[in-house]
Amino acid sequence: MLRDGLTRRGFLGKAALATGAAALAGCETQAPDTKGGKPLNVRYGLNLLVYTATFSKDQLDLIAKVADMGYDGVEIPFNDLSVLDAKATRAALEKAKMGMTSCCVMMPGTSPCSQDADERKAGLKRLQEMIDITAEMGGEAVAGPLYAPVGQMSGRARTDDEWKWCVENLGAAAEHAKKANIMLAIEPLNRFETYVLNIDADALKLVKEVGSDRLTVQVDTFHANIEEKDTAAAIRAVGKEWLGHFHASESDRGVPGTGQVRWTEVFQALKAIGYDRWITIESFATGILDLCAAACIWRPIYESADGLARDGLKFLKDMARTA
Repeated sequence: MLRDGLTRRGFLGKAALATGAAALAGCETQAPDTKGGKPLNVRYGLNLLVYTATFSKDQLDLIAKVADMGYDGVEIPFNDLSVLDAKATRAALEKAKMGMTSCCVMMPGTSPCSQDADERKAGLKRLQEMIDITAEMGGEAVAGPLYAPVGQMSGRARTDDEWKWCVENLGAAAEHAKKANIMLAIEPLNRFETYVLNIDADALKLVKEVGSDRLTVQVDTFHANIEEKDTAAAIRAVGKEWLGHFHASESDRGVPGTGQVRWTEVFQALKAIGYDRWITIESFATGILDLCAAACIWRPIYESADGLARDGLKFLKDMARTA
């Protein structure tokens, strides 16, 4: 079992993105465009879930490791907030000249769209805590399914009340984020992980209804590969103004470029809208049995975490250059 005896839904409900350090010189990577269009002026990040289920002071060496691979930043999983060491993490990020985003989810009992008012209150409190910790670490973005716990299903479509509560609580969280100078990005998930938001169009509708420049949409190519008719078209529809974060995840969570995601079209869309924030690889550590169960990974999806990180980064930079 995961820490505190979590199951798949429990972990993903608790666990699962830039950066004061991102403002440091050298954090941005500009890939030349051989097709004559505008180059992608983005930063590349790696979600540390590829190495660890729980990020604590004991894993700070991962920051330098990822920096040595050529990344501009890391994405830190926020599950058990009590194990995070914001001060030590910020120091490690600044030493490595790395940016940071946080990969955040809602725990069971903290749903911002729950029918229970106390649970909604707990959800807003958790959102505010994750914003504050990210800011303390020197981060820039809080991203993920911030509207409901992952794996929590109702057996029906979302209701008008649930939508209203999402708008209210995400609006309050966005006000808190504005004071902390943090960006929020809500991530639609596939139908097997949530019923609240599955497609980017609905996320965009929710963001526009809230109406804060601190609340944006996160696109994840793994989920989009399942739910969207056309991922590239969805990216264009969200546009530069509202696309706040981007997860580059292969169709099987393996090495980007080895599956069915239509990467050329995806990168052409990112270029078309002038996307200039994070492109972050997300996968999961296959060597941690409970994390594999949490992510429903029942077979090897890559040869090694280091290989995924290095090969994935090279592929994404090639795509940014040639798409």
